[in-house]
Amino acid sequence: MPHDAPLLVHPPLRSNEKAVTVALTDDPAFLADLRSDLPSRKVAARWGIGKSTVNDWRKTYRPETGASSEESSDGSKAVTAVRTRPITLEDARAWIRSTGDDPDDYTLSIRSIAYGEGMFSNRMSAVPKKRDGKTAVVDLPSILERVKGFTFKPEPKATGDQSLIVVPTDLQTGKRDWFGGTEDTIEQALTSFHKAAEIAKETRPAEIVMVDAGDPIENIYSTSSQLGTNDRDLPHQVEVAAHILLSGIEILAPHAPKLRYAAVSSNHGAHRLGPKSPAGDVHADYGIVIAKMIGRALTLNRAAFGHVTVQTPDPYHESLVFDTSGSRIGVVHGHQAGTADKIGEWWKGQSHGRMPTGDARILIAGHFHSLRVQQSGDARWIMVGPASDRGSSWFTNSRGESSQSGMMSFLTRDNEWDSLKIL
Repeated sequence: MPHDAPLLVHPPLRSNEKAVTVALTDDPAFLADLRSDLPSRKVAARWGIGKSTVNDWRKTYRPETGASSEESSDGSKAVTAVRTRPITLEDARAWIRSTGDDPDDYTLSIRSIAYGEGMFSNRMSAVPKKRDGKTAVVDLPSILERVKGFTFKPEPKATGDQSLIVVPTDLQTGKRDWFGGTEDTIEQALTSFHKAAEIAKETRPAEIVMVDAGDPIENIYSTSSQLGTNDRDLPHQVEVAAHILLSGIEILAPHAPKLRYAAVSSNHGAHRLGPKSPAGDVHADYGIVIAKMIGRALTLNRAAFGHVTVQTPDPYHESLVFDTSGSRIGVVHGHQAGTADKIGEWWKGQSHGRMPTGDARILIAGHFHSLRVQQSGDARWIMVGPASDRGSSWFTNSRGESSQSGMMSFLTRDNEWDSLKIL
């Protein structure tokens, strides 16, 4: 052996595999499989060796990536790896295709966490849409698994005295429209969250507030046509919305000493027995349930999420209010007003009735799928966020206009705001 040849610490081998695996390490195709994102089970089957042996050899032949694959008995799978760039939804789809499966048969989620200069810890997860021939329910176990395994290197302490507000409203997961369906909404939403993280890196805010102003799902009972136009059934709409919002928390959490996640009731989020047939009070709402479910899950990993607060309206209320960096901000979905032009009138009534948003100085709303900023009353501000989905034919058909989609973001301090953007 040449004196400059690299020394490798070989993993322990079963006696019946020793000869074959030592020979395989001279095969470039075998080494390529070890360094790939293929599940260890498939590599083992391809080369006639045990899965544990593949895992052991991977520790030797790809220490630079730290990649690892996981599979569960229910068909769920995940792969974690360090890369020099954040992963995309297309990376996740390519990974599923490489395993011989169809990406459309899975609900995919991705996570990219920057932890060093030009380095990202990436995780791709896939949950089957069908289990034992039955429709999957909301996938709480995978949310719990993600939360418990989440770590990050926190940013330095805040240097700014402002708060960064990010508004992922009207995701309407499950809707297929002119500019794409649920998969496109997932990609756009995660891109928006990463853009918000870049703003946070630059401004280092005292707090980040993630405001779900309603309609996280499309539902199937807002109109009778949804049963034919949606690309996800109701359980999977809720599942996808939960993964998007949890991903937002994971992306934003490392970049401020405090993170608040606020969610309110909405018309598309309402639990219904049929079109226009509510099946409970205003808290029988999928957006509220998602927020509470994520909030409980976050308590399982206080080391990573101890600085995160989850807020939903008080019982029987549809709106909420909070204070951040000296600004008093109210949140409501907006359908209660009927039209965007009447939000100011609705707000005045809330003030007279001493309702939650009555003494807010900035009111955030969604519902109307178009950015709108206007003053109301004694120099208060109404800020309506655009939809975070891929566009709405409903809005265009009703208004004759199209609106830029994305997440509204702005900085606020002492009831003033600046740096308004659509991400």
